[in-house]
Amino acid sequence: MQIVDQKIAARTLLWTVCGAYVSMFVILAVSDLEIDLGSVGMLAQILAVVLLILGYATWRRMVILPAAFGCLAAVFASSLPVLLWTYAAINLNLPLADSQLMRMDAALGFNWYSFIGYVDASPTLAWLLAEAYSSFHLQLLFLPILLVMFGREQRAYAMIFAYYVLCAISSVISIWYPALGTYVMYGVEAETLSNINAKFGYFFLEQFHAVREAGPFVLRLDESAGILTFPSVHAGVAALCAWAAWDVKWLRIPFGLLNVAMAVSAVSHANHYFVDVIAGVAIAALCASVATFVFYRRADTFVSAQQATLPSPAST
Repeated sequence: MQIVDQKIAARTLLWTVCGAYVSMFVILAVSDLEIDLGSVGMLAQILAVVLLILGYATWRRMVILPAAFGCLAAVFASSLPVLLWTYAAINLNLPLADSQLMRMDAALGFNWYSFIGYVDASPTLAWLLAEAYSSFHLQLLFLPILLVMFGREQRAYAMIFAYYVLCAISSVISIWYPALGTYVMYGVEAETLSNINAKFGYFFLEQFHAVREAGPFVLRLDESAGILTFPSVHAGVAALCAWAAWDVKWLRIPFGLLNVAMAVSAVSHANHYFVDVIAGVAIAALCASVATFVFYRRADTFVSAQQATLPSPAST
């Protein structure tokens, strides 16, 4: 990839965030979903501080800081629209798709009981997968900053853009695949597990059922949960983070291993079917390709166009 114009990349990411909020307001206008504004106070304060630092760093033309805080702002800003997309998808209340997803796993030859038994029998493996699962938000926040520090601002912008696209596509697909998940369908109680913390296998169910009920639903940020099953956004983000980190030699192996574990943990610790992980990774690959086209080829075309406007030596 060639070095490209960073202003185009930053502007593209800004328009992506704006588009996400436009879609959020449209959903609020046409659905019976509401947002409890009081619950977003802390997020608003954090975002305001980040934007103030971003504005100052940009004004002072500081090295690295504008790109780093721009990425932070874009990730924090994603919280509301991305959550609303997922809740709007499940709010449509289509029939549960667990039986279909179980059949897909069976067709792939995946034995969920055997896998869970193997992980649960190893305290070390169960702990490692739990830690990998919990790295989701930390990676979204800090991997773009690491990329900026290594001089890969374009990759950082592309990763966040791909995350927005991933969440949008996953939300649309999940309209037809609302699911209770593996722990519920296979009848495994959290208390029966020795080493796996199955909190996230059950944590989302209250919100999942509530948003599917008739009547208005008020989304509170402090009570929200990841309620999508198919495809797995966790696995998709794992693939995107591994892809983004691959651009820096020193980050490839640690982030590659971490994100293989995070994708696997979606099955062991988060109620996902194996096919959810496959679908999440496949969508992430598509989003990475789209991001590469938008943030590299389009910028290359812009640079070529700019060069074409320069006077040729023969004309001077």
